[in-house]
Amino acid sequence: MHPNSRHAYQKARVMLRQRRLSEAKLARQRQRSAKVDRIMAFVLLLSEDKTHLPDLYSFHDFMTTFFLARHDQELAALQKEHRPGRAKSKRLAELENLIASEKREYHDGIDVPDLCDEINVGLLRQWEGDPQALPLFRFVRISGQYRDTCRVIQHGTHKLLQNDKGKSSNDESH
Repeated sequence: MHPNSRHAYQKARVMLRQRRLSEAKLARQRQRSAKVDRIMAFVLLLSEDKTHLPDLYSFHDFMTTFFLARHDQELAALQKEHRPGRAKSKRLAELENLIASEKREYHDGIDVPDLCDEINVGLLRQWEGDPQALPLFRFVRISGQYRDTCRVIQHGTHKLLQNDKGKSSNDESH
């Protein structure tokens, strides 16, 4: 086959399309994995003796005390190891960027599982991390800037949440 032939260009187009599709698939998998990891962090950080958080203010306290501060010990240890005048380690720079981006995201508005709903928390604790099960759960958007309101962004398709929707249809605050 000649390198400048029509057939060679067709093969090159097919290969380029396959490469773009595989890169897009990997990006979707990485994004989905990050979302699953974040939700699992919420579930694991909520203590076992609590069935849910009583109100929105305790939700914000939970966010600042546990979720946003979950990397503080590792950050402090890495900063203690860091010698002045030297370049930061890769992990230290990554951790600082992650903490800054999470704080910025929380201030602007972050999508989180609804931990104020007892049924939703129970379903999340039974969840095994399957990303295809995410539509089953109720998610809300909260903001550190507007601490007195939250907005339901996903009602959840689980039948227990559907039965509960009529009782707590207050979409603006808990």
